[in-house]
Amino acid sequence: MHKPLLGAMALSAMLSFAPAWADGLHEGDILISVVNGKLKTSGGHTDTIFEGDFGDVAGGPYKTDDPGYDSDAGTFASGTVINYMALGTLKFWNGSSWSAAWVPADVQVRIDGNLGEETFWGASGVSGDLSGLIGEAGAGGSIHEHLDMSVVGTNKATVGAYMISLKLSSTSTALQASDPYHIVLNRGLDEEAFEAAVMAVPEPSTYAMLLLGLAAVGYSAKRRRSR
Repeated sequence: MHKPLLGAMALSAMLSFAPAWADGLHEGDILISVVNGKLKTSGGHTDTIFEGDFGDVAGGPYKTDDPGYDSDAGTFASGTVINYMALGTLKFWNGSSWSAAWVPADVQVRIDGNLGEETFWGASGVSGDLSGLIGEAGAGGSIHEHLDMSVVGTNKATVGAYMISLKLSSTSTALQASDPYHIVLNRGLDEEAFEAAVMAVPEPSTYAMLLLGLAAVGYSAKRRRSR
């Protein structure tokens, strides 16, 4: 058998077993799908926790455009608009826990939407544009977009990790907003320390269960007082 034919066969075999992100999808990006009419995220550390690094080569020490947003062909009708919605407060990893209380003074994380929106997460909440454009599905029904994210402020060089929370939404009335998801962004930690921070991020469903538990405790206490 000729060597060129052997090479072609090997390449064909490699492509047939390649992961989904090789077909235009990028490993680590936020994969958007639709399940029962609701937007869904997947493809990260978990389906709702995604990683980025302010120290990547392209963005320099304080900026990144990863993770991006991807979807498979045919996921959406052509022209479907997908937006992000900002939630909650900025949180900082101090080496043992996540809290808005640990955010360095005057530091915010910023996302630039694709229509010029500027959204800021700080220790006290979200400011600027509370939502922004991710992208619009093309003729093939897919999206592949990246948004610039940066850490800004006097103490932006502080070593640690930041966490922001978002939802996906759409201008299409046929699509419900996604559940909340987190983006965890490294600012100068080594790989082991950053992975410890990522592992400590509670799933958004954990927050919901905690709130339900607190509500139940409050209701029970109120009933005891009324008696």
